[in-house]
Amino acid sequence: TNAPKSPQDHVNPLAAKEFPMSIPRLALLAVLITLPGLAPAQGSNNPDFTLQNRGQQVINEIYVSSARTNSWGNDLLGTNTLAAGANFAVVLPAGQCVNDMRVVFANGQASERRGVNTCNLSEVTFP
Repeated sequence: TNAPKSPQDHVNPLAAKEFPMSIPRLALLAVLITLPGLAPAQGSNNPDFTLQNRGQQVINEIYVSSARTNSWGNDLLGTNTLAAGANFAVVLPAGQCVNDMRVVFANGQASERRGVNTCNLSEVTFP
């Protein structure tokens, strides 16, 4: 007949098929997000990153400081250098997300990056 169905007769045919599938999908997503390296960097409070020297010159000095300060602070390499093709782990205080960076190459040239949100990335490449 053409009479409208009562609310008890109305069943969404997709609801029964989709609901059981959505819980395993959500569980899988939760597991993937918590795995190291797979969680999105955005919104992180961790400003640590790897500085990569992809140039031909050795890096003699690395400075990373909060964009809020007016000084570069100490050279993170100390008496060491960073060879061409090598990486250096930069560890910063939690929450210090917006930073300025300066590297000084063996030939005396310097390269700077200002206002970089390091909480949204894991690597910075110079030059």
